[in-house]
Amino acid sequence: MTARILPVGAFVCLLRESLELDPFYANLWLEGEIGDFSRSSAGHTYFSLRDDDGTLKCVLFRNQALRQHHPLRLGDHVSVHGGLSMYARSGSLQLVADLVRPAGFGAAWLEFEYLRQRLAAEGLFDPLRKRPLPQWPHTIGVVTSPHGAAWHDIQTVVRRRYPLATLVISPAQVQGDGAGESIVAALDALQQEPDIDAIIIARGGGGNDDLSAFNDERVVRAVFASAVPIVAGIGHATDRTLVEDTADASAPTPSAAAEICVPSVVEIAEHVRSIAARLTWTLASRRGEASESVTRATRRIRLRNPGLELHRRHSLIAGAKDRLAQMTRAQRGSHAQRLAARSDVLTALDPNAVLRRGYAVLRHKADDRPLFSITQVAEDDDVVVSIEGGSFEATVRQGTLSSASIR
Repeated sequence: MTARILPVGAFVCLLRESLELDPFYANLWLEGEIGDFSRSSAGHTYFSLRDDDGTLKCVLFRNQALRQHHPLRLGDHVSVHGGLSMYARSGSLQLVADLVRPAGFGAAWLEFEYLRQRLAAEGLFDPLRKRPLPQWPHTIGVVTSPHGAAWHDIQTVVRRRYPLATLVISPAQVQGDGAGESIVAALDALQQEPDIDAIIIARGGGGNDDLSAFNDERVVRAVFASAVPIVAGIGHATDRTLVEDTADASAPTPSAAAEICVPSVVEIAEHVRSIAARLTWTLASRRGEASESVTRATRRIRLRNPGLELHRRHSLIAGAKDRLAQMTRAQRGSHAQRLAARSDVLTALDPNAVLRRGYAVLRHKADDRPLFSITQVAEDDDVVVSIEGGSFEATVRQGTLSSASIR
């Protein structure tokens, strides 16, 4: 048989994978004392877990370290949950821790705390994902024992507060062996009903051991996956279950769970009366405002009588017409006077008017130049003489006018 030779790094990787895939080594609870404690700049915590018989290196990475409720100190006696792995560079075993608690708690409590932290990290308890309950539910599903006090209490509260709602029970075993599977099956059955508006998961009183079904991971995940809002009424005041943390709402008792699921008809009636009173007051106020508005409008109409306004406008138009006529007559007389004056001026300046008064106008015959002075003519000059009624030609003679011919 030929020996198989492996590189050291490959063998270490194979060994690490074997450890991490083994269910036993992947889910360990170890108890011991913290030693060699240190914290890196990245926020990871490194320590060793030791007792009289051995030592194991441990690492708590930053995300898990931030969820720790108890600070880690050198020398503390603790219980650590995690999975075994191997650090390849040094070839040393180490526990990759995800939960560290002070020693002394029982294994069941440690398992419960580990489950709570794991589910919280997945967001199952996130308050931002919780849905509001329907305001007017028509059908409410109930997951509980049909023979317990919880079912009786829920029916009593719903009949008293909101009889319009219909209750649909999906029977389930709520404590003891098999309770977890029974609750999951009852929830699944209600998810198939098309008209369910909300679901109540309820249980009556009991000891802490009876709460285990409501800390079952399968039940918690079924509540988280529900298509309709869920109200938990577990009925135990001192211990809060994981189902209560996951549900959209929770109440200390089944009766209280029923009360927050349905409105009260008495409260509804009071609300309706309040709305009616506000509506009546609003209508009366609006009617009063409208009446005052009509009164003011009527007063304005009376002050602004259309007949009086029309008469006033007619008077204004008549006055304007009279003023226009007066202005037209005045301007016409003024223009006539100016025209007559200018006509007189033109008449006075008319050359023919001068001739009619016995005067004559003389011009040179050769160039038709008017003669204004004796110095403008000489003997034997031919001139044209214009008088009233016509003109004639003449020749200048010294002291005489001769050879006249009329034209």
